[in-house]
Amino acid sequence: MKLWNLHLRNRRTDSPHRERGQSIAIIALALVGLLAFVGIAVDVGFLFARSTQLQAAVDSAALAGVTELVISKDAADQRAGQFLNANNIPISVTLSLDSYKDTTVIGEDEYSITVTWPVELFFLKLIGLDSYDLVRSATAAYFPQADIYASRRVDQGVVSTSNQSIFGPNICTSYGDPFSPFNSAWEPGAYTYHYRILLPPDYPDDVLRIELFDPDSINQSGDRDDVVFSAVATGINPTLFPPGTHEKLCQGGDGNQKQPCLIPTGEESLVSTTSGITIDQINPFWLVRIDENRGSSTPGVCDEPSSYNINYNTHTLYELFYYRRNDDGTIEPISLASYTGQKGNEAVSHDTDLRWVSPGGKNSFDQPVSVPVDAGSEKTFELNIANDLPNILEDPGTGNRFVYLDITSIDGASENGFEVWAGPDDYVNTVPSNANDRNLFVINNPGTHYSRGATVYGMGRLPMNSNTDNTVDIPLMYVGPDLVGQSIFISTFDLDAAAKPPIVFYFDSIAFTPDNSTDNVNWQYTDWAISYGGGTDPDGRCFDGGNSYNGECNNKWVDPRYEIIVPGDPENCFTHPTRGTQCIPFYGGRLIARYNAGNHDTYGWQINVTGLPYLVR
Repeated sequence: MKLWNLHLRNRRTDSPHRERGQSIAIIALALVGLLAFVGIAVDVGFLFARSTQLQAAVDSAALAGVTELVISKDAADQRAGQFLNANNIPISVTLSLDSYKDTTVIGEDEYSITVTWPVELFFLKLIGLDSYDLVRSATAAYFPQADIYASRRVDQGVVSTSNQSIFGPNICTSYGDPFSPFNSAWEPGAYTYHYRILLPPDYPDDVLRIELFDPDSINQSGDRDDVVFSAVATGINPTLFPPGTHEKLCQGGDGNQKQPCLIPTGEESLVSTTSGITIDQINPFWLVRIDENRGSSTPGVCDEPSSYNINYNTHTLYELFYYRRNDDGTIEPISLASYTGQKGNEAVSHDTDLRWVSPGGKNSFDQPVSVPVDAGSEKTFELNIANDLPNILEDPGTGNRFVYLDITSIDGASENGFEVWAGPDDYVNTVPSNANDRNLFVINNPGTHYSRGATVYGMGRLPMNSNTDNTVDIPLMYVGPDLVGQSIFISTFDLDAAAKPPIVFYFDSIAFTPDNSTDNVNWQYTDWAISYGGGTDPDGRCFDGGNSYNGECNNKWVDPRYEIIVPGDPENCFTHPTRGTQCIPFYGGRLIARYNAGNHDTYGWQINVTGLPYLVR
């Protein structure tokens, strides 16, 4: 009994001490857990703040870098790194930048970057976690390829002071085409020129008819033709430009069938002698041949035969397609039709020499034979917009739609001069397909042949051939007010000796007056212009020196490129040579290049725009 009481008493005596010890242990453990939770909360909050900082920095770096792709990917990486550092991202993190460049199906340049930031932790070190790698990515895009007007009179479908032209792949680049020859230093191998045809939201017709001028590389043998003067010229001076037909000959070496031949009508003199007359109101030349027969027994070598050799002629492929938006949101290119221009040795002639034709479409009233599309084509070059272009990709901001045209020379060595026009189909019964007859018809009947808003553009690059040795004003592109302060980079390739600097850039919406001074600008009546090359170019461009220029740009791009900063930015005002700094408002307009062209000069344009980038993801 006593023993039991003693045992009971001892238990009662020991219990409070034991409970206090257990409580301390529990509290200690709870404090450790609480501190761990607090540590996790602090470190997670810190990681969240760093994550937000890193994502914002990566977004801005991608947006800054993508516009530098026009220079190089290295330049894009450098600019992206600068923006990361500016957003307080450590240099060690910047050095880990991983980047990737891509071009989308519709021609956007995409620049993707991924950045890894090992963020040092504080409390979580207690459980062995010293740092945590934050990985963030961003992709920015912009459309760098300027939409270059395909011709001076792209809306009217006439051949004017220039036309487009490409050479076959078996020739060298020093004849003026920098990309088509297989041995191009800039685009080796097969190359395709890309075009797109704008369909504005207010295009009023159900049909879009795409016409190709002289899609072959065939030259007729004749060295003369019966010329008809324009009604304007006859009205001004009927003695010099009498009505009726008048036989005229190709001049000099142009009588050889291998050479192009555009007979001067003499009407161009009216531009300088008659007030109010522009070159678009008269017919400066009569077309006899538009192509150049070139080539040698050694592919890739610049040479020409002594006389016309059909074996050197070029096959040119014209491929029409559009982009369709699928139900799942993806974008898919849809082939429409193709046509391969003839070289003159085919069993059946399409009779396309010096004619405007729409392969597979309706014949114009004067068209002698039908021109078929290539075998396998689903559609023709005459498109019913509703039926042939279902779910066509549409710009959500403007409502603009585009049909695309790829042009590739697939064999041969000769030059193929051509043009592209797009518009409604209701002119086929009134407007001739013959190029000379069409030129006269449009000149004599202004406003009777019009594209109604459909516009053909070269995408970033344009292969050209000059048809005059006089001063020309070439509309390059439309520049909207959204590009104020942005840079437009322009380069020309292989301007020959007959061409003469300076080259002046101006906008048709800002006052500009030319003159015969060194820079060809009358600054008294000019608010804004940029002139290059009247004298020695301080940056070493090859197209300089005015009349002393002697073909120094042969087989060369003008480098550094011409940079046009779009006016209107109040923080970067224009310095006028006579008025000093002045801030000129800019509401949009066409950028135009003015210089003295060289007749038969084949050369190239390349234009890129920094533009306004946007985040894709």
